[in-house]
Amino acid sequence: MRTRITELMGIRHPIIQAPASPSAGPRLVATVSNAGGLGILASGRFIPEELRADIKAVREQTDRPFGVNLTAGTPGYERLAEVMIEEKVPVICHGRGNPKWLIETAKGQGITILALVGALKHAVRAEQDGAEAVIVSGTEAGGHVSPVSTIVLVPLIASKVKIPVVAAGGFCDGRGLVAALALGAEGIAMGTRFAVTHESDMPPNVKQRYVEATETDTVVTAAITGTGLRVLRNKLTDMLEGGQKLSWREKISSTLETRKMLGVSWWQFIIGGFRMRKAYEASFSELGQLAAGAKRVEQAFVYGDAEFGAIPAGQVCGRIEDILSAREVVERTMAEAEAILESLKEKR
Repeated sequence: MRTRITELMGIRHPIIQAPASPSAGPRLVATVSNAGGLGILASGRFIPEELRADIKAVREQTDRPFGVNLTAGTPGYERLAEVMIEEKVPVICHGRGNPKWLIETAKGQGITILALVGALKHAVRAEQDGAEAVIVSGTEAGGHVSPVSTIVLVPLIASKVKIPVVAAGGFCDGRGLVAALALGAEGIAMGTRFAVTHESDMPPNVKQRYVEATETDTVVTAAITGTGLRVLRNKLTDMLEGGQKLSWREKISSTLETRKMLGVSWWQFIIGGFRMRKAYEASFSELGQLAAGAKRVEQAFVYGDAEFGAIPAGQVCGRIEDILSAREVVERTMAEAEAILESLKEKR
């Protein structure tokens, strides 16, 4: 199946693995790319040396195009961007902020820029700044979500920008791919579906929670990171919905630990805080909550705490009934989509 996305990215299938941090490690990324899609490496909580090592690990497993994500404005993100440019990664997927300088610099290195957006104005701005495609993520998605549904947001943005659109939020199979094409997209991005694969770095017990979840087992709450985050219901969300909040001690300790982990100076950390405050429309006290929320995600995704860790999940978890290999996900999605398209031709 050929679309502008497959042509732009140099891939066989219009399927992108969204960087569901921190489950999107080198093994998952390489497997998706080897299967003909585009794997995207999560970099949100890396220091430059770790990111460089993971990029090299991806290249050891595939010679196909792949991407790396970048959350613009976070403390020390410039150093991560420098590593991506030095390593000449094929695709940089950026979200939040307005890294026009990154787009201009990366383009000179032959790097494709893919912007992740959740609003029309952000898609228009990304195109104006030089992004070559956008992933449009609707409210059904896991993690920080748009207030607008995918079925409304995708055709709206596709009608207003000239660059290719990739649909995200609510996709897990060939039916979704065909639907996305009908909405004006030229490919789909899947986060939750690829997170629940054998190659994902997510702990097995957390993967099983996704498989067992129904379509009503997610909740959007601002009580974890300060802005709306779609996660699986568990004891943490029950506690927060009951009125309890993350403690100031947790917020402060998480902030201190995050600065140390990122390996940045206090000055760099404070400057990053100013940027994030603007990007997230948050107060400085809420930035402490953002750090604490990120640690809760790590608690689930890295250490397997499925009860008191935060588990970002799209509503599509209610349709995921098995743990497959990432290659099987790509191949099954394409087989289903092609069969549906063929059946529609026969009905005409």
